[in-house]
This record gives sequence, C-alpha cells and structure tokens, in this order.
Amino acid sequence: MTDDVTLRTAYRFFVPLIFMTELNMISKSVINAALARSPDQNVTLAAFHLAFTLYFALASGTEACALLTLAYLKTRRVLGRLVRFMALIVALPWLVAQAIAFTALGDWAFGGLFGASDAVVAQAKSAIFLLSLSVPILITRSICFGLILMHQRTMLIAVATLVRLASLAGSLVVLPLFLDGAAVGAAALVICMAMETAVAFVFAQSLFRRMPEGSEPGMEAPPSFRRQWRFSWPLMMNASAEMGVVTVISVFLGLLANPDLALAAFNIIYGLVSLMMSPMRNLVQTAQTLVRTISDRRPLFVFTLHLIGFFGLVGFVLFHTPLEEFVLVDAMGLQAELRDYCAPALKLAFLMSAAWAYSALFRGLLAGVRDTTMMAVSGASRIGVAALISSAILLFATVNGAVIGLLGWMAGYAVEAALLAFRLKRLDLGRAERRGEAAIER
Repeated sequence: MTDDVTLRTAYRFFVPLIFMTELNMISKSVINAALARSPDQNVTLAAFHLAFTLYFALASGTEACALLTLAYLKTRRVLGRLVRFMALIVALPWLVAQAIAFTALGDWAFGGLFGASDAVVAQAKSAIFLLSLSVPILITRSICFGLILMHQRTMLIAVATLVRLASLAGSLVVLPLFLDGAAVGAAALVICMAMETAVAFVFAQSLFRRMPEGSEPGMEAPPSFRRQWRFSWPLMMNASAEMGVVTVISVFLGLLANPDLALAAFNIIYGLVSLMMSPMRNLVQTAQTLVRTISDRRPLFVFTLHLIGFFGLVGFVLFHTPLEEFVLVDAMGLQAELRDYCAPALKLAFLMSAAWAYSALFRGLLAGVRDTTMMAVSGASRIGVAALISSAILLFATVNGAVIGLLGWMAGYAVEAALLAFRLKRLDLGRAERRGEAAIER
C-alpha cells in the first residue's frame, strides 16, 4: 500500500477495474443482444429484466461482502467468521427467490406487482430460479476480489473478467440447444460468473497464503458477529437500493398502457447506461483502499473529475451522433418501435456520470473510516426519490417510461451524494474539534 495517494496511484489502481466493470456490463448487453433476437423480443427481454432486477435486489447483500473483506480480512483466521456471516445474510433472500420461482408468489410478484403478461411471468419464474444458483458463486467471488483489491493487484480481476466474457460467448451459442427465452440469459450469466470466480480463486489463494495466521502478538482480534453486522447492514441496505431503485421504477412502468414495451425499453436503457457509466462504482473500493488521511482525498477528487469528463463525453458522443443508430440497430438489433422508445432517454445518459461518480466516491470514503450508518439512509432516499419521480406516470399516462425511469435513477444518485457529503463533512468537523480540545489539554 502506498504512503501517499497521487493521481498516478489512482489511475494504476482504477484502470484495470474499468476494464473489469466494462466487461461485466458488456456481459449484460451481450445477453440482451442475444435475447433481442428471440422470436418475441419484447416478452423475452422484459422477462429477463424482471428476473434479473428482482433477484439481484434480493441478493444485494452480497455486494457488501467485498467491502467487508476489505475492512476485516487482515489475517487467515478471520476468514471462517466472515464466510459464516456472509452465508447467513444471503440465506433468507435465497429462500425468497425459491418461493418466487416455484409458488404463486412469483405470479403475484411478476404479474400483479410488475403488471407483466402471462408469457413474461412464466419465463421470469424460470429465470429467477436459475439466477438463484449463483449464491455461493457471489460469496466466493466477493472474498476473492476483496483479497485482490486489498493487495492492489487489480489487473488480476481484469483477467478473470476476460475469462467471464469468453465463457459467456460460448454459453450463448450452446445453451439455446437446451433452453429457450429468458432462461438462456439467466443460465449463461450464472455459468460465466462461475468461470470468473474460478480464475479469481486461483489468484486469491496465493495472496491468502501469504497473510499472517492471526495468532501473532498485537494482531487485531477477529470481528464478532455484532461488529460485522454493525458495519454491514447499512451497506446491505445501500446495495439493495441499487436494484431496489430499478424495481420501484419497473413497478411504475408496469402501470403504463404498454408495460411490456416500457419494461423492455428500460431494460435496454439500464444495460447501456450501466455499460457506459458503471466503472464509477469502482470508486467505492478505490477510495476505501487508497485513502487513509484527509490529504489523500484531494487526488481522488481530481481523479473523479477526470472520470466524469471522460465518461460523460462518451455518453454524449454515442447518443448525439450517427453512432446512435449503430448501437441501437446494428449492435442491439432493436426493432423500430423499441428503438424509438429508447432514444429520448439515451440522449440524457451523459448526465449520469457526475451523479454516479460522487455517490460512489463518498460511499468509499465513509466505508474507509468504517462509518457506514448514513449509507442506509442514503440508500432509502434513492428509492424514495426514484418512486417520487416515477409516480409522474400516474399523472401522465402517455409519458415515455424510459425517460422517467432514467431521471428517477439519476436523481437518486444525486440525492445520495449530497447526503453522504454532508455526513463526511460532519465527521471531519468532529475530528477537528477533538484535535483542538486535545491540543488545549496539552
């Protein structure tokens, strides 16, 4: 770990994570592109979107596992406690996913709550079962990635993700021989995540073996269940907000006159915007890993501005030039109705760069000082803001659902960034006051 954070440090740590995140999001877009070529693309895309959104909203607690690893896995003997805690926090969501897949709860969730058609409901229930098979994969991957991030070997993560994309391509060729509809996308996603995790496990093993055992004098004691819970529950709630926002938006889209079209369009919007902007989420791990003092923050803030400028420009160029037709028609294979519905929202996509970047940066800075409680509040605020903006659908039945969904998604990140910045400022003022009081006493 470097003593002083510089722009060069940030770029060296972050650039391989851009590669990793983009390949991950390419995975989702590749699946969408494959499913868009099915006989009834609206039904298949809507079903995969609903299954993906609801499952990862349920399983979002696994998003906290990598940050938990970064915070507490300092010795080998800690691993057992972390694994037991992680397994416990995902057990209930996994059981709920089974109930959705195999009981009338799924009919209510996909058909009643989201307003999807019977054809969409049937495909979504099969897809969510297949996605639920990823639970042990997600836990193992989080621990392995946490170890690799801790040792600042981020290029290894990029290699694992490259294997993921290659295995996805093979899966999408073979699986249609055995499955159809949204199940193809769900099974392909699980298989490619398993391959990625296997490669990450090989890399993480050697790093883990070099860690101290933990019984040496002066080593930090393994964290108790209560300590892990106090650190993790706000992160879990915040991670739930990631897909919770999409879930809330999807519920409102289901109230439109043509819900299948609106849901399919928002699935495309979510995939493409995430493909462009999701590298911003790596600012969480970057800030948590690199920043140790207040002086370390300045290079990270400058680095964040670089990212906002670059990815904002990418979003503007892609959807305000003739490249838009190449992306939506040639690459995605969208038919005219779905393409025209997506286009207005995508012209606003470049605005997401700033909102997502600052939200992720402040989450990482607070996780680095193990002050996570405000993240529960900020996560809830994202869902509330998304619901408030999406409720415009109730007043204007002919509104473009994709535009409303994107605006709600962006506004949630912006509000969260403001709340977390306020909390960080309060912490800084508190530390300054304590230092002043200590100096007076001396």
